[in-house]
Amino acid sequence: MKRFPRIIAATLLSLTAMAQTNAPIDNFALVTNLWHNGYKTNVLAFAEQRLAANSNDLAGLILVMEYNLAFTNIESFSNDVARVMVCARNCTGTTFSNHYQKVEEELRFFLLFLKDHYRPTPERILTDKTKALIIHKRMTYEDYLKWLHDDGLF
Repeated sequence: MKRFPRIIAATLLSLTAMAQTNAPIDNFALVTNLWHNGYKTNVLAFAEQRLAANSNDLAGLILVMEYNLAFTNIESFSNDVARVMVCARNCTGTTFSNHYQKVEEELRFFLLFLKDHYRPTPERILTDKTKALIIHKRMTYEDYLKWLHDDGLF
């Protein structure tokens, strides 16, 4: 955890520099870097900030869904999936819309899998939550965020 202050300081310096030069902030790069470096609660805070401004923000909903899946908050995850599916149907981004059917199929399949097959023991939940802390691990729904980014919506 000694790297934490350096990474946060570097992130804040980058954001400050971008704000001063009026350069757009690359939310996709920021969030994926935080996630890959293990700062998943920072990603959740970022998502909650977006959702506070717009409760139907698709990127914010996907990030919350990602966090809840990673930390085995299955009941919350199921609710997140339902909200993502509703908001995704209305997404105006071309790239994301082109992939919507795949998104919907993946999310429906995953919900069915959880309902029919996932019976976690307390030990399994603890193991899954420990796995969530592993750094340099790709987000499960990173592609969804990339498509929103490519559409200029994230």
